[in-house]
Amino acid sequence: MASSANPDLWSDLSGFGSSDGSNADARAALLKVNAEMFVAAAARDRESIETFEALVLGFLPKTDPATLLDLARILAPCPDTPTSVLDCLAQHSPEAREILRHHAARLPPAFGSRQLATPEGRLSLASRTDLDPTTIQKLLALRESTVEDALASNPAFAPDTAPFTDLVRRARHRPTLAAILLERADLPTAGQASLYLAADAERRKAIRERVAVSLAHRRVTLSFTLTEQDLAELLAAGFKGDDRRLEGLLTSLFGFPASTEWRVLEIGRHRLLALALKVLGVTHKDAIRLFITLHPALSYPLSVTKALVREMRDVSSPVALALIESVLDVRTFSGEALA
Repeated sequence: MASSANPDLWSDLSGFGSSDGSNADARAALLKVNAEMFVAAAARDRESIETFEALVLGFLPKTDPATLLDLARILAPCPDTPTSVLDCLAQHSPEAREILRHHAARLPPAFGSRQLATPEGRLSLASRTDLDPTTIQKLLALRESTVEDALASNPAFAPDTAPFTDLVRRARHRPTLAAILLERADLPTAGQASLYLAADAERRKAIRERVAVSLAHRRVTLSFTLTEQDLAELLAAGFKGDDRRLEGLLTSLFGFPASTEWRVLEIGRHRLLALALKVLGVTHKDAIRLFITLHPALSYPLSVTKALVREMRDVSSPVALALIESVLDVRTFSGEALA
């Protein structure tokens, strides 16, 4: 709120309280003039805002619908418009409420609560630039895909917050949401790495490069020692098509919690297996044997197997480990999480 050099800025509306036609027209004209003067003022101090608030609230209940719409259009974008005026406009006109929903610089709390009650209102709230933490939490609580997508594309939703981290976790299980988040220029490296499996080839390359830069400032020591017996068990699980056994072996070899969900055969997650084999030091020849026996989806057409082998070739072991940890949201020998 700015200070004002002219506290007596607004026209006197006294004498226009009657409901006859001439006074109604004059009242509407003066309300709009005062609203325009209020919005156009170079500065507005507390006294002038309170004066404007008292005058407008006194006449809004007697104002015709067309004037209410005009006032909503004039006052909605102004950040100093009193909350009580916005709320009164919303209560007296559904059309004015729609104008406020889309154009108000800020919404009165009561109006925000009403919006949270409907799918349309929640979608509108999720796209606003004045989101507050409480509203974000209430929006995320319902787990509506359309609202999550709107939040993901809203630059006002800051990545360095717990709710945003929660949204990224949800995106690991919803590729369309992941795709929206990956378009954000402010998505941190850790967030990008966690959504690696949903990225296209060009973006995966960029993510690998960012992870490599992030790892450069710290020492990452890989202490995996894959014995002949370990390799034999992995290949045997692949030969039997036993993905649960294979994932159990991977969990044990990486030292991950028993509850870790690899889901390597799920569509979109096959690359996770290639990354794991890279970290464990499995040769391309043995990896191909595992791919072609574990499930037909990993071996047909041949281009699928080639893509998995290319994944192993294009990524270093430390980067592969960091990607696995980010995708699975677990930590092992590398210790700290990506920044």
